[in-house]
Amino acid sequence: MLDLFGASLAALVATMTLCAGAARADGALAIGLPSDVAKQGFASGYSYNAENVDGARKTALDYCRRAPTNERARSLCSIVETFSHKCVAVAMDPKAGTPGVGWSVAESKAAAESEALARCAATAGDGRRDSCKLSDSNCDGL
Repeated sequence: MLDLFGASLAALVATMTLCAGAARADGALAIGLPSDVAKQGFASGYSYNAENVDGARKTALDYCRRAPTNERARSLCSIVETFSHKCVAVAMDPKAGTPGVGWSVAESKAAAESEALARCAATAGDGRRDSCKLSDSNCDGL
């Protein structure tokens, strides 16, 4: 009987440890947004499932500063949001020289993607609203 109790206790401790590790997952979103996106581009980077907020922030900034875009956009990278157990999405108009960009952090991947696309459409201009595409999305600790 004692062996069964010990095994159950060990399983409970292991489960709590795994759950505690998942609860510590953090994410961050960094954006580099010049005043003229059409001319100077747009940079973004995010992280998810980091061990802590500082690590999430550093990773997101590193990705943003290495984005394949104009140097001006990369130089403006800053953290716009940190999150835990949420989803992030970035959308943009893929045609060069267009202003459409959007991003979101939300409770679900579908919500983040929908909001990022809507924000992109709002900045894309009349002739390009339907051109916005998701460039990336993912979820933290979910």
